[in-house]
Amino acid sequence: MHGNRLDFNLLRAEESPQKMENQDQLKIERVGGFGGFGLPGSHLKSMGEISISELSPEDLRAIDALFRGDAHVGSEMPDAFLYRITRKIGNDLHTIEVPEGNVPLSIQNCVKDTLE
Repeated sequence: MHGNRLDFNLLRAEESPQKMENQDQLKIERVGGFGGFGLPGSHLKSMGEISISELSPEDLRAIDALFRGDAHVGSEMPDAFLYRITRKIGNDLHTIEVPEGNVPLSIQNCVKDTLE
């Protein structure tokens, strides 16, 4: 962490395991927590998608700030959830990992748990 900013894990498009055709979509994964959701070896997955056009102007500003790294975010807590959010910009996929407390509720609410 530098000052009040968290160093986000930004992945290049070729490193991202997801394929996205629609630039209006956000793909969301909730990982971590006490149960290790979404981590290697876990059978519990928490995933969702939401259209950027469905977001309120406030939530859109919050997401944009997170992707720019401009948002003030708290530090990670042990056993806390992280949200991995991916969006397509041009031909590239951009992914950030953000502590749950910094993710707008509209994004959190689109995530559903599945057992694989």
